[in-house]
Amino acid sequence: MKNTTPDTDRRLGIMLGLAYGDALGRPLEFATSQMITKLGSPFRRAVGINTAKNGIVTDDTQMSIAVGRAARTHGRPNPAHLTDQFVREFIRWRNDPKSTDGLRAPGITCLSAVARLRKGEHWTKATDAGSKGNGANMRVAPLALRTDWTWDEMGAAAQLQAAITHGHPTAMAAAHLTAAAVRMLLEGVARPNEQFLDHLIAYAWDQRSVYDAAWLGHLWQTPRHEWRSSIAPVLPSPGKLTWWEDVARGATFTREDIVEAPRPVKPARRPVKSPEQFIERGWDKVIDTLEGIRLVTRDGWIDPCHIGGDGWVAEEALATSLHALLCFKDNPASAVRRAAFTQGDSDSIASITGALAGAAYGLKAFPSHWLGNIEYRGELESLTGDLTRAASR
Repeated sequence: MKNTTPDTDRRLGIMLGLAYGDALGRPLEFATSQMITKLGSPFRRAVGINTAKNGIVTDDTQMSIAVGRAARTHGRPNPAHLTDQFVREFIRWRNDPKSTDGLRAPGITCLSAVARLRKGEHWTKATDAGSKGNGANMRVAPLALRTDWTWDEMGAAAQLQAAITHGHPTAMAAAHLTAAAVRMLLEGVARPNEQFLDHLIAYAWDQRSVYDAAWLGHLWQTPRHEWRSSIAPVLPSPGKLTWWEDVARGATFTREDIVEAPRPVKPARRPVKSPEQFIERGWDKVIDTLEGIRLVTRDGWIDPCHIGGDGWVAEEALATSLHALLCFKDNPASAVRRAAFTQGDSDSIASITGALAGAAYGLKAFPSHWLGNIEYRGELESLTGDLTRAASR
């Protein structure tokens, strides 16, 4: 790879970092803390993208590429045009045979919503209005590379891409804040330290009542029959993995290995009376979740999911990723390893952590040999260049 400027290195760090985390977390997505403990320390040098098999990614990276492709539009983002681009790229993702080749474990919400989009349904009807799954924000990081867009434009685009599949206001708010977090680190507005959380919480309060109808239309009036809580997969037995080397040889946890716990459903809340009240519900949940990790001790030996939550929902995925990042200042590889070795949605948590770490420290801060083994390397590098050039026009 050619020499890069610090800015370009951090941009590449975002795109490759999210893929690194995704690949590291992929074999562990449905593992419990007890199973992960048997694999040994997550900080061993042997843990990494050491072979092409280690570098296989999931739908997190694939859908990040889809969002990045949609964001290559020239100049100021137009809501109608960008909506069409997001829909087109999500359908393109779903039509790609690699998306359902048995290696990716794509989310049910994304698959169902995109299936409705393929039938021609308008996105406000195709979306799952009750879902706040992390599929909303595990794919949003590429939007931070559009540094020519205003922060409001980037935030509106982040909420829109989330809302197309995940219509819950918490999913939209978490996606918005995830993109903002990556951009803050990329542009040097904040550093990966304890004050970073203060920046994010202040930003969230500023955005709390902002509902951009030009982007979201009448989404806030979509009927909401249920507000789902987290889905917690439960493994029926300790499982077959005992050492990291088993993972390196290609062993993985799949949906066939788990028994899903009963899906808790909360009663429908009283209808909101305004778009502002709708979006405030989402931001309030995100703010509360970040406040919950703000003053905790940063201990990398403790599973981050014990601090920020298992990450199956968007606000927990962001909080747990931020905690993992802050546990390892100036050591992005260990932050991503720790984020992957979690009992929750490991690939999504580690993917978000990787994007944050890449934005803060750059691609060169990761082990150099990882680059040659990561799946979609060429596309990620090319897309970074496209987004960088679009931002500089």
